[in-house]
Amino acid sequence: MRNWETLDADVVLLMDRHFTPGRGGRGVERVVMHHNAAVLTVEQVHRVWQDRPASAHYQVESGGRIGQLVWDDDTAWHAADPDVNQTSIGIEVSNSAGAEQDWPISDTAIEEAAHLAAAVCAHFALGRPAAGTTIRWHSEFAATTCPYHLARGGRYHETFMDRAGHWFDEMTGSTG
Repeated sequence: MRNWETLDADVVLLMDRHFTPGRGGRGVERVVMHHNAAVLTVEQVHRVWQDRPASAHYQVESGGRIGQLVWDDDTAWHAADPDVNQTSIGIEVSNSAGAEQDWPISDTAIEEAAHLAAAVCAHFALGRPAAGTTIRWHSEFAATTCPYHLARGGRYHETFMDRAGHWFDEMTGSTG
């Protein structure tokens, strides 16, 4: 059962490889956003990462279901940068269609991903979600276009950031 305050996901399906236990004594400083570049469920992304040396802490499906794949106290391999991996929570968001439709993301997935990002910021006392500080993009740390439309300049960026701010304010009693 989902609980925003404690970061309990709808489903827990933990990786048994492709992550590092612990955080090397480091704390969480940011959220790094990703998109799947595929339409994937929690179970499907878990299967992909069994063979591919990658992982993230959370997967948000197109329908809004959230899965935890790596515990928050462990280091997911999501940003292609060991330092960033140790100091961040990785959130993957499923696309709702493929390349032929330019990798759209459903409104529901954007809303739930924004809520999750806000909950992570509140839980780890990072402050209100802010692009470039508490919320970062995979493309900042690797030669990739990920998270594509969620990144700065992308068609979902403003909506995602606005909703993350809304949810943070709601959860913390802030006024923005």
